[in-house]
Amino acid sequence: MEGTAMLRIPAFSVKAVVVILFLFSSAAAYSNCSKTIVVNQTNWRPYMYINDKGEMAGLDHELVKAILETAQCNYEFVQMPSKRALLELENGRIDMVAGASITPAREKYGRFTASYRDETMVLFIRRDQSGYFPAKDLDQLLNSYQLIMGAVIGAYYGAEYEALNHKQLSQRNQLVLLKDNHALLPLLLNYRVDLVVGDRVSLSFIANEMGIGGQVSVHDHVLNRDLVHFLLSRKSTTAEDVESINQAIKSFRSSASYKLIMSHYGLEDHPDKEEIQESANFL
Repeated sequence: MEGTAMLRIPAFSVKAVVVILFLFSSAAAYSNCSKTIVVNQTNWRPYMYINDKGEMAGLDHELVKAILETAQCNYEFVQMPSKRALLELENGRIDMVAGASITPAREKYGRFTASYRDETMVLFIRRDQSGYFPAKDLDQLLNSYQLIMGAVIGAYYGAEYEALNHKQLSQRNQLVLLKDNHALLPLLLNYRVDLVVGDRVSLSFIANEMGIGGQVSVHDHVLNRDLVHFLLSRKSTTAEDVESINQAIKSFRSSASYKLIMSHYGLEDHPDKEEIQESANFL
């Protein structure tokens, strides 16, 4: 009586199959996004910068990593100025930027996530002139006192700043545009400009870092309070990528880890129910 033939699989083949299955399952477990997300690391202290050890650091740097890891998305950072990064994002060569405010122009080429923190835009003045220039808005402030304002090229400070006639202000020498706040703050102390517009946290951080925190003050008029988002390229990412990241933002913002990161930078989070929205509101 003939025995039933048995198929013998070599031991090395079994091991190979196990390894392949393990690698496949590991990759699948960490691939909630359609691709490795290329994120720009801009130079905007304390949100994103290179520290004394030559390492990428900053509040937004930490939040990007934590949120993308919560979303189980692979990522990598590149470094370039913010204005160029937006052009690269529009063309699909960069996938994501952090610290973005929603504007109609950006919505044409990008998808915004839910908010992951907020920001306040203010006007820094010299401390010895604190209270000198009462005004209900920025236009009145500039026209009534003929002040000179400094701002960063290409930065977004809210609707009130955008509504100004920038060309006219430049022609009247009332608007000075430079590449960053490190260049602007010394002009304030040297009486070359009378106001520096910017993010309150960033300006305070830089002023203290430069040793001039005691010589500047915040004007009473708050220029803009806004929510900030990640902006993803429509050309290189998908709506599903935004949805995965939105779910991660919602989860991470309610965690102790999020509060710890924020407190490390001297900040508290006050999310309203409207801040954490489903991606449908931004697509």
